[in-house]
Amino acid sequence: MLPFAQPLSVSGTNLGMLAVFGTSQFGLGLLLLALGTPLVSATRGALIGTLQTPLAPFLVWLAFGETPSLATLAGGAIVMAAVLADVLLPRRLDRVMPG
Repeated sequence: MLPFAQPLSVSGTNLGMLAVFGTSQFGLGLLLLALGTPLVSATRGALIGTLQTPLAPFLVWLAFGETPSLATLAGGAIVMAAVLADVLLPRRLDRVMPG
């Protein structure tokens, strides 16, 4: 893709926004995820990690005003409902392990 790229066509303002986005969204987000994951179970950590997918269109809508499609909203609602159900509903621990 190098022949089609125009790396010098990015303005200084946009380059600054890209740098802030890269360090805050990716750097800070992954740092907090890495620090918090050992504090919860592996299953819950994986579910919390999946929140990145439905939250990305929401953040794009907030930051840039780009309206997500109905299918995107429906899929995000399903993922959010699954994570919220896992976090809020009590777990049943009445199963007896054979042993």
